[in-house]
Amino acid sequence: MALCIASAMAQQTPANGLSGLDLDQLARIKITTVSRKPEPISQAAAAVFVITQDDIVRSGATSLPEALRLAPGLQVARVGTREWAISSRGFNDQTTNKLLVLIDGRAVYSPLFAGVYWDVQDIPLGEVERIEVILGPGATLWGANAVNGVINVIRRKSDDTPGGRLAVTGGSEERFAAGGRYGTRVGAAGSVRLYGRYVNRDESARVGADDASDNWSFGLGGARFDRLLPKATRLSLEGELYGGSGGEPQVLPTTSPPFTRVTDGDVSVGGGHVMARWAREISDRSDITLQAYYDRSTREQPDFFGRLVVDIVDFDFQHRFGLGSRNGVVWGLGYRLVHDNVSGALPVAFDPASRTTNLATGFLQDDIELEPERWFLTLGAKLEHNDFSGFELQPNARLLWRPGRVHTIWSAVSRAVRSPSRVDSDIRELAQIAPEPVPITILVDGSRQFRSEELIAYELGYRRELSQNLSADVALYYNHYDHLRSVQPQPPDPASPTALRFVVSNGAEGESYGGTVAGTWRVSSSWRLRASYTYLHMFAADQGRARGRRGGRAAGPQSLA
Repeated sequence: MALCIASAMAQQTPANGLSGLDLDQLARIKITTVSRKPEPISQAAAAVFVITQDDIVRSGATSLPEALRLAPGLQVARVGTREWAISSRGFNDQTTNKLLVLIDGRAVYSPLFAGVYWDVQDIPLGEVERIEVILGPGATLWGANAVNGVINVIRRKSDDTPGGRLAVTGGSEERFAAGGRYGTRVGAAGSVRLYGRYVNRDESARVGADDASDNWSFGLGGARFDRLLPKATRLSLEGELYGGSGGEPQVLPTTSPPFTRVTDGDVSVGGGHVMARWAREISDRSDITLQAYYDRSTREQPDFFGRLVVDIVDFDFQHRFGLGSRNGVVWGLGYRLVHDNVSGALPVAFDPASRTTNLATGFLQDDIELEPERWFLTLGAKLEHNDFSGFELQPNARLLWRPGRVHTIWSAVSRAVRSPSRVDSDIRELAQIAPEPVPITILVDGSRQFRSEELIAYELGYRRELSQNLSADVALYYNHYDHLRSVQPQPPDPASPTALRFVVSNGAEGESYGGTVAGTWRVSSSWRLRASYTYLHMFAADQGRARGRRGGRAAGPQSLA
């Protein structure tokens, strides 16, 4: 059934005019995710794509994951009413752990498995200014988990959204959704925005079977305050609360025949965050930014892992300045404290049930103009220390050549790591009970010896404006992965002859290569066509097999969800 849509607006924000820009103007849109400084898309030495608010409105997307389908090279798959599998350049599943997702610079991942719970990232799309998507490593600036890509969702400042807006949708599966906001000025230099969203979705329909029992209801509300201060300084404060609940069907192991049981199950989520950002622009080439946030999330799934509570406190400092006429330096420091508690239940528990971890980071990057307007070299590195694997160094080198105004050629070599999580180190899982003549219990344990997964990436890209209304973007890559997560069988325990135990380890390696070709044709001021093609080839296996065989396809070692 088609959706019915109604909206009411008062003092609607004027259109940002992006729909009327030609391709040359679009290429000059400033982005910040690639180098942590404003720079035109055309001068970014990375495979980067921008989804604007205008793109989101034209697409009809109603959720953040749906909007991400607009980015070439991203793999976006829906799993039921609330879950998604989203990744870049492979390793895509519901527990993807090699893609870093940021919302206004705040990392939205769970330290439980180093991935994203997409069901609680259901932010109002009307608040989004743009989404910057990097295909490939971004670890030098953004740290661990920015292995295969970075998604940075940048929301509008409150002074860009005056007045009110209300949107309501309804349908047979997407039963009901409503979102609204109201913004107003506060004094001569301040502004505030209040916003909220609620969604209710019916169970997923399955062909030739009953519905999937995964109905979902979710709501959030928040506020943002922005104020301009003297000396080109801006202060931003924001806070948000959310909650949701629904069904979660599970196939769980049991200790009696038939050794599995199907349960409709329930899942409930809740949490929120507060964040403050202070930024001062010293000159066109120099600025300072301070950011701090506190995030709390809870998730209850009684039939699976019980109750999870995570508290995160994060501080981030960044300084950008010019060094001479040809060097642009950006450096920063960061600290993150994470405290979690998992109540534990059959079949998943953690040992210890509660843990506090620390992450300290520092990075330095220099953008060097080798030849004015033509050759640019970027050198940088990030040093991190985490409580699981100790120190990690993640360097990169990027070279950009502009032989003409409409041509850009770039290349990059990077190292990135996916640091260990609680799943790797502390999990205790009853994975399966095999109905042999004598039932065999299959157990999976985490390992304190688990080290970071590593990537060495080689990239090459080309952009060209074929005409004022036609452009093309090509990005190629080769990735080599080492110390990938696997599970290794352990010797039989005479004291437990009916138990087969596996331990999480770094026993696999792999490689992938491919690329993305994307083109944009601006047919008219109100009509734009986009097309893209992405190719991905992957090979992963245990380290012995990987060294003896390169190319082709092979199933890797059993991975741990």
